[in-house]
Amino acid sequence: MFKFPGGLAATVPEGCGWRELSSVPYVDRLVMSRKSSVRLAGYLLLLSLLNTASASLQFHFDDQFDAEQRDQLKGWVSEVASGVEALVGEFGFDVHIHFRRARSREPVPWANTLRGRRQGIRFHVDPRHSESRFRDDWTASHELSHLVLPYVGRRDSWFAEGFASYMQYQVMHANGVLSADAAARRYNERLDNARRNYRYPRQPFLAVTGQLRRDRAYRTLYWGGAAYFIDVDRVLRAQGSSLVTVLGAYLDCCRRNTAELDSLVADLDRLSGSSVFSDTLHRYRRTPGFPPTEPVNASIVAQQDATSAHRIRIE
Repeated sequence: MFKFPGGLAATVPEGCGWRELSSVPYVDRLVMSRKSSVRLAGYLLLLSLLNTASASLQFHFDDQFDAEQRDQLKGWVSEVASGVEALVGEFGFDVHIHFRRARSREPVPWANTLRGRRQGIRFHVDPRHSESRFRDDWTASHELSHLVLPYVGRRDSWFAEGFASYMQYQVMHANGVLSADAAARRYNERLDNARRNYRYPRQPFLAVTGQLRRDRAYRTLYWGGAAYFIDVDRVLRAQGSSLVTVLGAYLDCCRRNTAELDSLVADLDRLSGSSVFSDTLHRYRRTPGFPPTEPVNASIVAQQDATSAHRIRIE
């Protein structure tokens, strides 16, 4: 932390972490009064926020890929990231993308988010697959959506995974990969499968999420969580808003915050001007059985054109 004369000290944000003001050029050469220290601290804070406001994709190839494969992988992730931003706005922090090689019948057999000082995703990919196979794959849309919200902990993974599962088809629609009708069909298929496989009809969904994880019933866990966001989005749209509108406000004000589930839900309620997030959460905590979500139709898919996205820089 940089110490100013008069006992003042300050830090400024950089990416998803924090940078000491002493690392800003020329600051350590200045000798100031208490009054000018306050002015400079405010100026440097504003300058740093302006300089870090736009997101940058940082690509890391952890295995060998030839130039053509690198370009294809960069283009794939860049398109998906632009689709996310078309819906909710800019991330506002650098996103680090790591690629590892894999041999698989699928283009992306596995991926996981990276949480910490650096936010990002590690993709295990088989570059032998065509560009169209990568584009039709949902993994990048799912994983990049995760980064819209902070990590809420393993206990509440149903919330994070449900959110990413809901968003993945919204993003694929925004990028023109899925029509609204096709996205709605996929939602209904996944929800129906999860409902059929739910083995605890007398217990509320949120009472058994830990057991579902231990049972490795991940699809049921994820799509029970997605049902929460479908229900929330329906209410918001009836109020003239939408989930992506609230998420955009959240990215603008609060994304760098660390959050437990209840505090995150309180923030989302506040930004929505309603209690829909907490009301739906309470209902999921007390209503027995798999969430009784109504069938999804095309109207639940956000009508956004990905060409209007804020294009993020590639470095």
